[in-house]
Amino acid sequence: MSEQSSNSGENTTTDAQQLICVSQKDAAMEAVSKSSEPHYSANTSDSKEEKDSQATPKEETEQTHCPLKEPDIETTVEDNQQQRIYLMESLLKMEGLEESANQSITQETEHRDEPDVILKGVTNSNQKQTSLLSVAQTHRDTKCGWHFPAGPGLVDEIHCPHWHFPTISYYPSVDQMRPFDVSWRLWQKSLTEDSDTLPAFQEPFMDFTVMSYNILAQDLLEAHLELYKHCPREALDWSYRSNLLLEEIHKWAPDILCLQEVQENHYQTQLYPALTQMGYNCVYKQRTGNKTDGCATCYRRSRFSEVSVMPIEFFRPQTEILNRHNVGIVLVLRPVVDQDSKIRAKGSLLCVANTHLLFNPRRGDVKLVQLAILLAEIDSVIKSWKAKDEHCNIIMCGDFNSLPHKPLYQLITTGELHFEGLPAWKVSGQKDLSNNWSCHRLFAPLWPNSLGISDSCQYITSSEVDASQSPVTASPGGKLLYSHNFLLKLRFCPFSCVRPCDLQFIPGVTDNNPDVSSGNRENNSFGDVLRHQLDLESIFNHTQPDSGGFEVTTLHSEGGATVDYIFYSPKRTSDQAGQLGCEGLKLVGCLSLLTEDTLWSLEGLPSYIFPSDHLSIVAKFRLDLNEVAC
Repeated sequence: MSEQSSNSGENTTTDAQQLICVSQKDAAMEAVSKSSEPHYSANTSDSKEEKDSQATPKEETEQTHCPLKEPDIETTVEDNQQQRIYLMESLLKMEGLEESANQSITQETEHRDEPDVILKGVTNSNQKQTSLLSVAQTHRDTKCGWHFPAGPGLVDEIHCPHWHFPTISYYPSVDQMRPFDVSWRLWQKSLTEDSDTLPAFQEPFMDFTVMSYNILAQDLLEAHLELYKHCPREALDWSYRSNLLLEEIHKWAPDILCLQEVQENHYQTQLYPALTQMGYNCVYKQRTGNKTDGCATCYRRSRFSEVSVMPIEFFRPQTEILNRHNVGIVLVLRPVVDQDSKIRAKGSLLCVANTHLLFNPRRGDVKLVQLAILLAEIDSVIKSWKAKDEHCNIIMCGDFNSLPHKPLYQLITTGELHFEGLPAWKVSGQKDLSNNWSCHRLFAPLWPNSLGISDSCQYITSSEVDASQSPVTASPGGKLLYSHNFLLKLRFCPFSCVRPCDLQFIPGVTDNNPDVSSGNRENNSFGDVLRHQLDLESIFNHTQPDSGGFEVTTLHSEGGATVDYIFYSPKRTSDQAGQLGCEGLKLVGCLSLLTEDTLWSLEGLPSYIFPSDHLSIVAKFRLDLNEVAC
């Protein structure tokens, strides 16, 4: 009986221990099942051990005295609990709810069923959570997001706002794009700026800037809206474009401003008052006929004084080829340097020519004649001041409606053009019309002798006229009794149709039935080569130095091209003297142009950045001055 009682006591003790162990295992299993799925493996192992303990009482007794699974359960639960807390912190930080995360995690840890099992996990997680939230609260911004260490030693911290769901990114949100400033068009220094071959000068000099700008007349824009379908409607409004135009002029502050396509009413009411307030004096020439736009040349009155003005009209009713209403301006300026209301230095004269040649790509012959008139006028100004022992530098600006290195461009830069048999469309090269069977070709003479301009782009003087070609009006001394313009005024009077009785009979000239084949006999001196004696260069190389892409000055829906130029008379070296002469201008730099691809990426022209379908051309020159004796 004693043995039985002792056995029963032992069995009772064993059963009690077994019940306590089972209850502890059930509690642990319940806590693990609440945490996450990885705990299932521990539950499975525990269930197997429980079955094995029921099958073998001896092993069951050993497990009651040596519970080896409890540390594993505690470690697993602790790791899983830390992972849950870390994931919750990350998710709540992404939503900007650090404070709510702190409260929710604290409440969750307080309501655990087994504090003995998760005590360590809760303590470590609370420490980490407290440190993370304190850092987040210390560096909190008005907008929640991510903070990253940066700088040497990773002691600094940068804030990166997040994007709202469904887009999750480490990068900040894109703000609304502001309008660009034209200041990102950079200055390009001239190749001769830092040249060692040019000696240093002690004489004073003056740097000045020149801008040439086709500002797109509003009447022409509205008449050709098909060219600007890609443009925003607001960017085509004149009120917006005029403000942007004046801002650009004010930004670059050119000393000489040459504008084309200046609408007359806009010039009188807006542009002229604004430019006058900026310190400019302006000269305006409207196109002939019923055209509403023209050219304007402005200069700063604080740096230049006006010497002479010559407006040019290319429309000549007596010449069939000159039936287009384009115009130009030739302005002579003298650079001055004022100090204390006294002129301290003067520069050589500056002849500034501004023009807008015909656009029509098919009429290259008309463009050549218009250019010849402009060059002849410039040549006349140069010669007139040379007769007074004064040198005159040249700056020729405008929209020439010709591509670089084409025949018209070559005539300006090289001073010579062989045009015999040349297709008219090739003169400017704006369009390839080689497939056109009715292509017009150029032959000498390009214009009649009545225009008064030779094939050297110079005005013909009376001494150069052959007396045999005008026997009626020639005097014995070889000079004309009447000027050419005076005779042209009499060509429509009734007396001009009456044959004088003493008129000398000249076949093909004074007979009643002139020979058509000899009608151009007066132009025997006109050759098949055009020339001029002006030394001119372009400020551009017409290709970008880095990429080699072609630069453009104008762009519309039909494409982009370079048609605007600034030509100037450069300073040359003298081979005989080995010294630099005092005549000519030195190109200091110019404002960079853009490629067609770049302009299309900026929504083309005009746009919210550029007010015209042309880009402004700006160049800086250096001119030597002569000191004035006090």
